[in-house]
Amino acid sequence: MIPLVFSNPFKEKGFWFKGNIHTHTTNSDGALDPHQISFLYKANGYDFLFITDHGKATDVKGLSEDFEDFLVLPGVELGMGSSEAGTRYHLVALNLRRVIQSDDPQSAIDEALKEGAEVVIGHPYWSSLTVNDLIRYKDYLGIEIFNSTCHLSISKGYSTTHWDDLLVRGRFLYGFAVDDAHWHFNPHRPVDACCSWIMVKAASLTLGSLMNALRNGLFYSSNGPEILDVDLQDGSIRVRSSPARVISFVANTALGERFTAQDKPIDEAVYKMRGVERYIRIEVEDKIGRTAWTNPITLKP
Repeated sequence: MIPLVFSNPFKEKGFWFKGNIHTHTTNSDGALDPHQISFLYKANGYDFLFITDHGKATDVKGLSEDFEDFLVLPGVELGMGSSEAGTRYHLVALNLRRVIQSDDPQSAIDEALKEGAEVVIGHPYWSSLTVNDLIRYKDYLGIEIFNSTCHLSISKGYSTTHWDDLLVRGRFLYGFAVDDAHWHFNPHRPVDACCSWIMVKAASLTLGSLMNALRNGLFYSSNGPEILDVDLQDGSIRVRSSPARVISFVANTALGERFTAQDKPIDEAVYKMRGVERYIRIEVEDKIGRTAWTNPITLKP
C-alpha cells in the first residue's frame, strides 16, 4: 500500500459550492459596481463571490442579503514587492477587510493570516514571476493556476508550470482557477467574467465553512469540465469526470500518464502509481480545450 496524502473533497461530507475568488468593481478598475457584479455571478449559477479590488477593501456588508442563497465575501488585491524581473507581486487576500500598508510580501502575508485571511498569489505568468520569486515567501495558500482575464487579454492565463516547479521542490500549494473579472471587453476580446471557478466542498454556505474548506484544500478548479470523483486505493488513483478528450495524471520528472480519447470521449481513467512520485495532480480537458484541475496528491514521507 502506497501511503498518500490528499484532502479529498469527493469523499468529504458536505455540499458543493461554486465560486470565484478574484473580482474587481468600480471601486478599483472594474466596470460594474459591487451589486451589478454580484447579480451577474448569481445569475450565472455561482454560489459565492469574493470581491478583491486593487488596494481597496470594498464594503460587502448587506450585499448577500440582496440575493437568495448567494454569498458575497470581502477581500483585497495587494500589489507590492519586486520580483527578479522587477515586477510587482499581486496578493489576493481572501477575507481581508482592510488594506495592509506594506511593500514586503511576507509581512503582508503574515498580517493577513493574523486577521483570519488567506493569501493566494495572483497570475504568476502575467506578473513575470519565476519559481525563485514564488519560493521566496511562505505561508500563502496557493497560486492562481488559471486566470481568465490574463488568458483572454494577452494569452498569459496558465501558470501550471509554476505550480509544478513549486510542487517538485516540496512546496505543496493549492491551485486556483479564477476570473480576475473586470468586465472590460472589446470586439477582439471576450468578457472576462463567469469563465472560471472553484468547486468547494463545505458544510454550509457561510464564510467560516468556506474558509475552512479552502484552508484544507477541499476544492477543485475548472474553466469547463466537471470532476465527479477521485478514489485512492491499492496504489491506484481513479478519476471520473464529465466527457473528456484527455485525462492527465501530472507528476514530477518523467512520471505520470496521459489518457487520450480515441473514437469517443472518455470519462474515467486509472493511474497505477510507481511509488516514487513526489506528487500527482489530475487534469481533465474537454473537446474544446477547457480544463479542470485537482489539488496535488502527495506521498507520505
